[in-house]
This record gives sequence, structure tokens and C-alpha cells, in this order.
Amino acid sequence: MLARVTCPACAQPFQAAVQQIFDVREDPGAKGAVINGVINIARCPHCGVQGAMGLPFLYHDPDKELALMFMPMEIGSDQVQREQLIGRLTRRVMDRLPAEKRKAYLLQPEVFLTPENLTKRILFAEGVTEEMLEAQKQKAELLQRMAVTTSDEALEAMITVNDEMIDEAFVYLLARNLELARSAGYEEDTKALLRVREKLLSLSTAGQEIKARNEMLGALRDEPNRDKLLELLIKAEEKATREMLVTFGRPLLDYLFFQSLTSKIDAAPSEDEKKRLTELRSEVLDIRDQLDKQAQALLETRATLLRDLLTSDDPKELARRRIMEIDDAFLNVLGANLEEAQRAGNEEAVERVREIWDLVLDLMVEAMPPEVRFFNGLLAAEDEAEIDRLLEANKPLVTERMAEFVEKSEAEARGEGDTETADQMALVLNKLRRMLAEQMLA
Repeated sequence: MLARVTCPACAQPFQAAVQQIFDVREDPGAKGAVINGVINIARCPHCGVQGAMGLPFLYHDPDKELALMFMPMEIGSDQVQREQLIGRLTRRVMDRLPAEKRKAYLLQPEVFLTPENLTKRILFAEGVTEEMLEAQKQKAELLQRMAVTTSDEALEAMITVNDEMIDEAFVYLLARNLELARSAGYEEDTKALLRVREKLLSLSTAGQEIKARNEMLGALRDEPNRDKLLELLIKAEEKATREMLVTFGRPLLDYLFFQSLTSKIDAAPSEDEKKRLTELRSEVLDIRDQLDKQAQALLETRATLLRDLLTSDDPKELARRRIMEIDDAFLNVLGANLEEAQRAGNEEAVERVREIWDLVLDLMVEAMPPEVRFFNGLLAAEDEAEIDRLLEANKPLVTERMAEFVEKSEAEARGEGDTETADQMALVLNKLRRMLAEQMLA
């Protein structure tokens, strides 16, 4: 449905598309979208500010018999209106189910006033306990304390005392927060988190393991060949490191690789070393087979999505609901189907797949942050008049940060020998700087 929204930043009203039902049966990506809070996001067309709208929705997972209603207190003037909305949404879900699937749990959905509690309920059904959530909360609080600590000595002591809590999940949480701070342009937060990461990687047990693992991966990136992969696998002491090396080096695991490993087993100087290398060979084979099964399962899932899109009466709406599944694997499947249709000379199939391709590209552009769309538009502008039009239409995005990004892009393009792009960026940068100067004087 369309909802009328008032932007909290510029107070301008606008309409935004809202999804009221998230059904895991129809959309496997709904669970991840709800848990991660990437639902019902609106972008103000007037000022470009983006955020969650906090509107009510029904979450349905028939396999776990979950019917969860998010209903913030500010929605509905009285209890009757709230119950009417819940009733409408549950009826819509039941109407889409065959009679034998309509069960009693749908008649009384659990109601949640906050998205956090609804997310906890979903996670609990997945086997995530309160203790796990509390441990995650403690990690987040520890990271916050580390980030605001200005003394190196205090930070180092904090890392030493909490070494057991600092695991791979903690390092991932740090990486995620660092990524968010960088993308939002929070320079001070970025500097603080970089300082924490540097200390963690050198002082904590988990950090040292991850640092050593990353160094091995870097060595394989520098020399991506069978001999280097085999050398690193033999040297790696942790299974997690070996799994990472096999994952990155999967294309190198061919007959010649295993022939080299078998030769090393035969030439081992002791029975213990021969046993260790034999076990390594079995482990590498198991990891490889598991990776191949996962890759095949992913491709089958994406092929199913493509079939659903091709047969849907409203492929754009379906693609919106399953946007989290539109990834590199899906694009590979889409490209392969297009090539196959072209080879077969099936013009009707070619046209249909191309329609899905164009639709997906439009959605990917739509999902980009406004700054990225603005930059891409400037990069693709055919003449100065088009650049001027884009700058005028996107005044809120003409910032010092954008100018710095364009300047960096120009330098990178020139360094790569792409003079055409560099000259375009130089022209854009000149106009951006002029507009910023005019804004300062206004």
C-alpha cells in the first residue's frame, strides 16, 4: 500500500510504498529483512533523508507457526481500530493459504509494541536464547566503552581483562560498526574504532588469530597458485584458517593440487607427518565438497526466484519483496538464462528474461543511497548542461563530503589512465566547488 509520510528532517509530506505482511512462506528473505530492520524504509524526495517508517506489519512463518504483529502505541486512536487492523492483516494471510493450512495460531497473533521485542521472538524461535542475546548486548556495551576510552593504557587493560569475551563475534561487531561509521561520514567515531581494532588485533587472543589468518589470506592473494595454497594449508594450525584458505582458493583445488599433496604424503619423513598430511587431504576434500553443495543449493534457490519472477503477474512487486536474494548468484543465473535463450534462438524467452534484467537493474539503482545515484548521474552526464541540471536538482547533496569524494574519484581515474572519466570528474568538481562557495556567501 501507499502511506502518507511526513519527513522528520524537512517536514515535507510525501507518499511511500509500505509492505504490511512479511510471509516467510512466500518470501524466504523476509526473515532476514525483519531481523535486520531493513523493511519499510522511506527516502524523502525533498531532502534525501532516509529512515524506517515504524508502521505496523504482520510477520508470518508457517513452519514455526508464528504470527507476530508489530503495532506501535501511536497507531490507531483506540483499541477497536488496532484490533480491526490486526484482523484485516490476519484475514489476508489466511485467504492466501489453502484450507488445510489455516490454523488457530493465526487467529490470535502475538502483538509487539517495539521491533526489538518482535525480533527477539523470531530469534527465540530460531533457537537464540536470552543468554545469547545478553552476551551480544554485553559485547556491544564493551565495544562502546572501548571506543570512548582516550587512554591507550586503559584500552589495553580493558582488552586484557576481557580477553575471553573478545571472540570472532566481537571482532565482527567492531568491523560492522566501523563500516557504518565510515559510510555515515563520522570521522571521529571512525578514528576511535580504528584505534580499537589496531589494539585488538595485536593484544587479544582472538585478534591475533584473525590477524594471522588475514596475513595468510593476503599471502594467497599475492600468489594465487596451487603451490602457495598447499604451503599455507600445511602451515595453518587452525581449522578456521584452513576453511578460509580453501574457500578463497577453491578454483585451485584441481587434480594437480591433490597430486602435489599426495606426493608430499608419500615423501613425509615420519609416520606422524604422513598421518597429519593424510588427515589434511581428507579435511580439504570435505570442505571443498561442502562448499560445492552450498554453491549448488544457492544457485538452485536463485533459479527458483527467476522462475517465480518469470511467471509472476507482478514481477516488480515480487522482486521488491525478495530484494535480499538479488545478489551476484542471482545475476549469474539471470545471465546464464539469457545466453541460453539467445543460443536457442527463442526470441520470446530472450525478451522476457531481458525484462527481468531491466527490472532488477532499476531496483538496484533505486536501492542505492541518494549520494551514489547522484554521483553516478554526474559520471554519466553527456554534457555540461546535464551536469548543471543534476546539480541544481540535487542541491541538498552538494556537500563538502561529496566534493571530497569526487576529488578522490578523479585522482583514482587519472592514476589508472582513464583520462576521460578523470576530466569529467574534474569538470564536476569545479562546478561543485563553485556551488559550495556560493552557499557559503548566501
